[in-house]
Amino acid sequence: MINAGKYNHRISIYSTVMVEDSEGYQTEERTLILQPYAEVKTTQGMTIIRNDSTFEKAYTRFTIRYPKTEITRDMQIEFRNKIYSIEYLNNINEADTELEMQCKEVTH
Repeated sequence: MINAGKYNHRISIYSTVMVEDSEGYQTEERTLILQPYAEVKTTQGMTIIRNDSTFEKAYTRFTIRYPKTEITRDMQIEFRNKIYSIEYLNNINEADTELEMQCKEVTH
């Protein structure tokens, strides 16, 4: 059984497409796909230093209940006014109960 209390952060998942405006310029258009509650975990700074890695390789893990709507790697997540690209999707234990998304921050 899933502990529903661990999903305590609201995130927004967007699909992004390039569209041409009336003047012929390419602009980015975001469409809201889903607004689930998620468990959010970041990579701790000490872990990054211990693994002799750079802070640009720091990932944020978003875990949500498994959605009926398909989530793909070309979508983006917005959380606390920051945009994240989805780097990896994991259906935890192939049980269709939780979806883990390893994401990288795009904006600072």
